[in-house]
Amino acid sequence: MSVETAMTRDVVTVRSTEKVKDAWLSLMRRGITGAPVVDDSGMLVGILSMTDINRAIVERVDKAKALCQATMKFPDKAAEEKEEMREMAVVMRAITECAVASILPKDQKVFSLGPFDSLERAIKIMAEHAVNRLPVVKDGRVIGIVTRQDIILLVAGRSRMG
Repeated sequence: MSVETAMTRDVVTVRSTEKVKDAWLSLMRRGITGAPVVDDSGMLVGILSMTDINRAIVERVDKAKALCQATMKFPDKAAEEKEEMREMAVVMRAITECAVASILPKDQKVFSLGPFDSLERAIKIMAEHAVNRLPVVKDGRVIGIVTRQDIILLVAGRSRMG
């Protein structure tokens, strides 16, 4: 059985130049946790997941916190916690305003499939590389996506709609 039989054709994609907050809201509105990232010409350049967004926030908050602790002295714990909260708000605002491309993991290996690849290959890639979604591409452009849920529904004899 080919990937084409299980893939979702109406793919939500995120532009690499899009603000993180817009991508985040788009994913949340659709009830999904990740999407393929495409450049301005529609070519696949990565995958964005909610985990990537959370990781970027945590990394930058930790850096800001360390810098703050190294450079500032606080009169008490309450003052320190208040400053940490302020720093976290500043960092979160900054992250959500930056481009999606800037928070994609630099070493991210993007796995994808062709429409005629086997479902067995999709399952194997998902299992071996702990990925939840695989874009289906033709000539470098996203034409579909296969998720673990798509495969489970197919095996159960159901579709997303039924």
